[in-house]
Order: sequence, then C-alpha cells, then structure tokens
Amino acid sequence: MSRPVIVQGGRRCGRFKRLLPLLQYVQGNGWSVVYTNGGHLRFTKPERPIIHTSSTPSDWRAVHNALALLARADRMTVVELSHGVAIYHG
Repeated sequence: MSRPVIVQGGRRCGRFKRLLPLLQYVQGNGWSVVYTNGGHLRFTKPERPIIHTSSTPSDWRAVHNALALLARADRMTVVELSHGVAIYHG
C-alpha cells in the first residue's frame, strides 16, 4: 500500500531537506508523489511515465537527476495505440 507524501507549508525537516526542490517542482507542476512499500518515492502524472527515486538520497546528484527526469517527462506525451504505446517528445 502506498502512502502519500505530505508537504506542509512547502517545508520538510531533517533528512528531507535535500528533497525540498524536488517536492516544490512536483507541487508546482501537477505531479503526485507517494511512498512505495520499499520506501522510495513514486511520481505520477496523467499521460506521463512513472518515475521512481530514493526518499533518502545519499548523493546530491540524486535530487538533480530526479528533477531532470521529471522535467524531461513533462515534455513527453504518451499515446496508446492499438498495437502498442508511442512516446512523443515535445
């Protein structure tokens, strides 16, 4: 069962401080974020690919890489065809 990630007042404390830019991007761009059973973060948005990342990044690049993946996915359109799925990069 997935648990929602709650961001109150745009702030998190402690170990989530590094994730703040990521969570702000998610809130401002229509993404939903939940914890997976394994403790990772799952980002979803209609007609976009699902993106997973660690909820406790050990490297500063992890947050930057996740932001880049979300921004790249925002430029994609996923269209279901009768014979498969096509992804268009906009």
